[in-house]
Parts: sequence; C-alpha cells; structure tokens
Amino acid sequence: MYIDKVIINIKSGDGGKGSISFNQDSKNSRGGPDGGNGGKGGSIWIMCDKNMSSLNSFRHSKFFNAENGGNGSDQKKTGLNGKDLFIKVPDGTLIRDVKKEKNLIAVITTESEPIELFKGGKGGRGNVAFVTSKNKEPLLAEAGEKGSNYQLELDLRFFSNVCLIGRPNSGKSNIIRNISNAKVEVAEYPFTTKQPVLASISRGFKNIKIAEIPGLVSHNEKNLASGNNYLKHLLRTNTIVMVIDINNDILKEIKFLLDIVNNFNPILSKKNIGLIISKYDSKSKLNISQLLSEIINNFNFFKNKIFLLSKSFDKQTEEFLAFAYNSINSSENKFDIDLPIISLKKNNDKRVVYDGDSFIIKDKQFVQLAEGSNLNNWKTLIQFQYKLKSSKISKELENIGIKRGDTLKIGEYSFNWEE
Repeated sequence: MYIDKVIINIKSGDGGKGSISFNQDSKNSRGGPDGGNGGKGGSIWIMCDKNMSSLNSFRHSKFFNAENGGNGSDQKKTGLNGKDLFIKVPDGTLIRDVKKEKNLIAVITTESEPIELFKGGKGGRGNVAFVTSKNKEPLLAEAGEKGSNYQLELDLRFFSNVCLIGRPNSGKSNIIRNISNAKVEVAEYPFTTKQPVLASISRGFKNIKIAEIPGLVSHNEKNLASGNNYLKHLLRTNTIVMVIDINNDILKEIKFLLDIVNNFNPILSKKNIGLIISKYDSKSKLNISQLLSEIINNFNFFKNKIFLLSKSFDKQTEEFLAFAYNSINSSENKFDIDLPIISLKKNNDKRVVYDGDSFIIKDKQFVQLAEGSNLNNWKTLIQFQYKLKSSKISKELENIGIKRGDTLKIGEYSFNWEE
C-alpha cells in the first residue's frame, strides 16, 4: 500500500508547574520564598527526510506528543525542559490544519530548514517571582502553559524528473522494469500496478528519478486502483510522458490523456510532454512514418519527443533515457503555485466574558496563576484578588458590568467579587 495522505494528531509539551516553597531555617520557621519555575514544554518540529518517499511510516502512528516540562522545586530550582519532538516527512509534503478548513500552514521540501511548527508551553513561575514590597511571603505560583493540540493533514506530492502516464495495461511497468532495478509486477490484465512506482536510474554521474502512476480511466469510471487518484504528483514532475499501446488508436488516446490531465489542472499542459508508443514490433505492418507525421501534425509539441519502445532494451530505449536525462536540468523541481511556509493565526479570544450567570476569566496568564495556586486557602485567595485588581483584567471586568458580590469563575475556582 502506498500512502500519500494521512491525518495525524500532535501536541506540544505542557510547561512545568511553578513551585510554592519557603526556605526554612533555625532562625525562621517560615523562611523566605524559594519556589523555582517550571521547565518549558517540548516543541513540535517538522523536517524533511530525503530517504522517505511516502507517508507509509504514519500508517500505524497517528499520535505524536512532545515531552512536558518538569515542575519547579525548592531552592529556586527550575524544572527540566521537555524534549522537543521531530517529525520527519518526505520531500513535497503539504501540512494543513484539519480543523480550520484545511488551511495550509507549511510546505516541506528538501530546501526547507526544520520548522518549529508548535512551541511548547512556557514553564509556570514559582512563588519567588511574586515577591513584592507589599507581599514578602507570596502563596502564588503558576501552572505551566498548556501545549498546543492540532490535527494535521499530511499531503505528499513526490518529485520526479519523468512521470509515465497511460491507460491500464499500456506497458508502463514493462518500461520501468527494463530501465531500472525496480521490482514491478507485469501481467496481461488491467491495474497490475495499483500504486505509484518510483525508480532511480544512474546516468552520467546523476540519478534520473522516473515514476509511474497506475492506469488512468475516464471520469465516469470509478476505480479506486486507477491513477486518477495520483494525478496530484504530476504537479512536481519535470516531464510528463504518455505511454500508449501501439495497437490502440494513438490520436484518440493522446486526446483522452490530455483531457484527463487538463481537467485535473490546466497548468500541467504547460509542462514538457513526451510520448512513448509501447509494444512496438519492428516487423509490424504499420506505416510508422505516416503515423508519426499524423501525431506531429495534430500535436506539434511532440516533435522530437516520440519513442517507439519494444518489450526489450534497445536503441530507442537509450534515446528515451537521454531525453529523460535532459529533464534533470529542468527548473521544475518546485510547486507550481505560490505556497506559504507558515501561517498560523493568533488566538484573539476575549479575556473576560459574562455568560448570564457569572463572570469568567479566560486570560491565559491568570488561569495559569489560579491553577498553580490553592485558592481554597483564604490567604492565597486574598493575594490572588489583590493581584487581579492591580491588573488590566479588573478594568475589563468593570467594563462588562461586574459588581460587588457577583460570582467570578476562573479555572475550577469560583468566588465573589470584592471591590
């Protein structure tokens, strides 16, 4: 099975929790605050692996989590940072956010540097960070910032110098087998090839990447094994080569294949296009000169790009390989559309809301502070309320109508607002 599209779930690491601690000694049983900060959560990175040619490695691996940061501790010790997670994908992978209308957020090619796709959560601050002239013994600390959860679609378009297309059983696999060491099945029945075949051929100190996609069928035919499902890979080939059985109506077949390609994406017709007439027998009674003239008269772009190939390796095969070699120097090793490298939208959610019954604080920093502190302790709650009233959040709450005695919720806690 060849997998070129898959959905994965990823999560960057949570930041570690800040510590509430006091340095106790013989002179002061309470001691001064010495709670350390939590460590940073691990980030999610995406990088290109040149040795990968499909997304098959994701067939059974769909969940990827970076490591959480360690919690802070006494003596101002900062928690360990969580390890980053590197996800390797093949050249030509498009990454989309499934939950945001499949917005494209990254494109990975061999020229791409590793991309830090989602940062890990920041570590929460320990109570040392909350010491002020008015509060020498803070009972406040922050929970670590939560990591990001995303569902991503990985969509591969592999690169090739030449890609062979044609009807089922047109002879594509036989050509691949003749010119490379690729192990492909060849038989006298349709859809012998059910998935793309990628072959590499050494030629003149360079490698020619030649691909074959399964046989193409008309639009009204529904066949899961057809190459119509893999036409997207033509967007990153330098040269498209049509393979047509000599026993068929060549002109009609050319028109059929051109229609398939143009209906998928008209930009493909601007690529370099060649023609292989397969299963050729030199003893054939066909007037080859007349046939070639008819083809060029109807499709001028095939001039000097038509090859008569038999089932064995011969001079015409050598000429085809020379043609394929020239495609290496083409500048088409790129996507045919402008694509952003990264475009993640910032969260602009409101920091405070009223749900008709109570006022809710959604500000990330204050939620972390509440989660990292014990607001069930009345001393801690007083410190928290003092800090809240000293912030811009207090003004925002007043702007949406909060009054003394109203219920205020934050995280798992709820308490009455005091003026």
